[in-house]
Amino acid sequence: MQRRGFLQQLGGAVVTGLGGALATRTGRAAGSHMSSGTGDEERILGEGRSRYNHVRVVERGSVRTMLFIGDDGTQYIETRIDAAHRRSLDLDVFRTMLAGFVVHPEPRRILVLGLGGGALPGYFHERLPGLQLEAVDIDPEVVRLAQAFFGVPKDDPSYRVHVADARLFLQRAPADQRWDMIVLDAFRGVQVPLHLKTAEFHGEVLKRLADGGVAVANLHNATRMYPHDRETIAAVYPSCYGFLSEAGNQTTLVAGAAPARLGVYALRANARRVQPRFDDVDVMGLCARYYVRRDWERVAVLRDDFAADGLAAAAERNNGSCLRGCTYR
Repeated sequence: MQRRGFLQQLGGAVVTGLGGALATRTGRAAGSHMSSGTGDEERILGEGRSRYNHVRVVERGSVRTMLFIGDDGTQYIETRIDAAHRRSLDLDVFRTMLAGFVVHPEPRRILVLGLGGGALPGYFHERLPGLQLEAVDIDPEVVRLAQAFFGVPKDDPSYRVHVADARLFLQRAPADQRWDMIVLDAFRGVQVPLHLKTAEFHGEVLKRLADGGVAVANLHNATRMYPHDRETIAAVYPSCYGFLSEAGNQTTLVAGAAPARLGVYALRANARRVQPRFDDVDVMGLCARYYVRRDWERVAVLRDDFAADGLAAAAERNNGSCLRGCTYR
């Protein structure tokens, strides 16, 4: 799932997300409308409930959004696309996550953990011919709505979608399976389940990276979990690169399997190399937001709170909705 911004607005509930906010608490049936006060109307295109989420797809003008709905009516932006600019990435966080290509410009196999509406994997699929792409999401309703309203294919051998817990998927994949890039985007509301944040989880990801492969993770850099995430990732991967979002409140980490770090000139060369593929994004500007300073205090590395044979039970527990009552932030 692709939930990333969490910005509490003054008054009312929040639609949080990847750079945008919309206040509403009203529950509406599919097909209903809501006036925006500007002459546009928001239409609900589809809705679904599962043991994990209450999901809603809405459209206003050319903008289509997947929302997660909390028990109190708070709406969290999961994915947003603008049909008028279908080949572009509408949200800052997605554009920043292209930093993975600044470090590894030629991935042939990409795994995305967390499908949501599929904006980012769909962008990869369209712009990178010959790519072998896989996406994993635990929620079948998310997958159903992504396929119905966001163009995620149902039967495409080059873009396969799996309904599974991300960590269990990695653990159960064939022993020789490797990916050049693994995108870590499995959010529950505004949080990532704890079993997808620990050193043990990142160890599983590292084992699944091909030679020179990278893991790409988006982090909210103003939360109290940010230092723990940075310490944990730094403890596992041989190299790590930080890139600030355009707004500055999010950091994309590109964690590498290669022990030798690329220098800034090599990163710039990679950015120039991939710029034509991503002509809607200023990749050189993204490269300029690469930074090496330490922007977090030293804290404890996150560890599994369960025995190795207890992963399935822990995943079931942690994958419950984290829109309310989370035990960590």
